[in-house]
Amino acid sequence: MLTFNEGKVCEAIVRYLEAREQKARTDVRSPEVDNHPDPVEFIWKLGPQLFALEHTGIEPFEDHMRLEAEAERHFEPIRAALKEALPPEVIELHVPAKAMLNRKKAEVVQIQTALVDWVKRTTSTLPTRSYADYIGDIKYVSVPGVPFDVRLFRFATLPQIGGRFQIVHVVSGDREQARSDRIRRACDRKFPKLAAWKRAHGARTILVLEDNDIQLTSHTIVTKAYVPLARSRPDRPDETYLVATCMEPWSAWPLLINDKTMYDLSVDDYDPRWEIDHAALTPVTSR
Repeated sequence: MLTFNEGKVCEAIVRYLEAREQKARTDVRSPEVDNHPDPVEFIWKLGPQLFALEHTGIEPFEDHMRLEAEAERHFEPIRAALKEALPPEVIELHVPAKAMLNRKKAEVVQIQTALVDWVKRTTSTLPTRSYADYIGDIKYVSVPGVPFDVRLFRFATLPQIGGRFQIVHVVSGDREQARSDRIRRACDRKFPKLAAWKRAHGARTILVLEDNDIQLTSHTIVTKAYVPLARSRPDRPDETYLVATCMEPWSAWPLLINDKTMYDLSVDDYDPRWEIDHAALTPVTSR
């Protein structure tokens, strides 16, 4: 399940800034809770300097959070029905990422039944490929009773993997452009609130992006999409960080600090990334 960790992520960044500035936080407030007209998540002082912080989660594609939330209802019955019905190999079904969204319960059940029957009939007719060998023109096919095309792979298992059935949600279209569009919308929502605190109160403004998807997102991909967008805007935050909560331990990177990018900060073999012990964090917001 893809979830975000706003309170702990914000606390991690506050602690990082406390260590950097060698000052403890004071005058802590939550403008969002106080119904402030510019409701950033968190404000505080380090010495005389006021800081204002905003958090936003990054979806690897549109509707990903919703897709993850509904995955168990949509696809777990298929996995359960096929768990003991297939050869002890790795059988992999590819479906379009949003194939089941916005469908009524009766239609979902019909699709599930049709896919289970088809996978049972089809698997034995497929050649066994080397594990994770996707090379070649493996076409999507139409399945009776299923309103979207799918494809099926049969892989020889490895001792450390064992036999299993898995469903892969395939994202179509230009993912990089879609990612840039989502980050642009996040900038449109977050930048003005932070800029208002800078204008009115001289706050140093902080934006934290949270990545909780290890498959389709990375700090380099986010940096590539975010930095040009931020640099084109006069209301960009003073500091932007990415926290990857899909890793253990969590990892964080400075994406843009004043005018320096993560790559500018990575000179002389210095790694600007740091690790976060999330178990030691107390959330600073209720989310």
